Amino acid sequence: MKLKLFSLVASVALVSNLALADENSGILLGIDAGWFHTKVKSDLDHTKNNKKFNGDLEGNVPVFGLRVGYRFSENHRIYGAYNYSSEFSDVINTTRLKIDGEFTTHKFLLGYDFTPKIFEKTRAVLGVYGGYARTDLTLKTSFLSLSQDFDGYTYGAKIGALYELNQANEIEFGFKAEQTHYNTRNFYQSKVGSNFYDPKQTNYGLYLGYTYKF
Repeated sequence: MKLKLFSLVASVALVSNLALADENSGILLGIDAGWFHTKVKSDLDHTKNNKKFNGDLEGNVPVFGLRVGYRFSENHRIYGAYNYSSEFSDVINTTRLKIDGEFTTHKFLLGYDFTPKIFEKTRAVLGVYGGYARTDLTLKTSFLSLSQDFDGYTYGAKIGALYELNQANEIEFGFKAEQTHYNTRNFYQSKVGSNFYDPKQTNYGLYLGYTYKF
């Protein structure tokens, strides 16, 4: 009798644990948007005149993202993401002319979030992520336009909070900071040639996201 009672209790505990695991783990889909301040630092070397200029660019950009991931538990999740930064432009001043620099960026990321509970239905979000970045840079003057694709690696961190609307839906908001390192590319057309040396891009700003949990 005692053995049967013990077996029954053990079975109930096991079923309860499995149900809890099903509730707290699973696939997630998400979208997010942000408004970031971005700065690109680089030197622009004009090969025709053998001169080097400050090629820094700076501006504010909207950023949009899609995420798919998996929750291991209430506190841990991983995800893959695609982020798109729409065009921003700034002016590079040289001794003879002004150059408009325009950026458009695509990023493919892997990330991890730690999401401990701080209040009922509210969790903190502490995350890190990194991956591959591809940016199209166009340099324009009054007489020509030169474009080049840059490849690089990116990494970042975020801090924020998420609010559980119900068991399947949650919203997230917070702050992100990230950095991207690109390789050197040569711009060349006819008799004009320039090198954009090792551009380094820094982004930081606020974001808002929505997640659906299966």
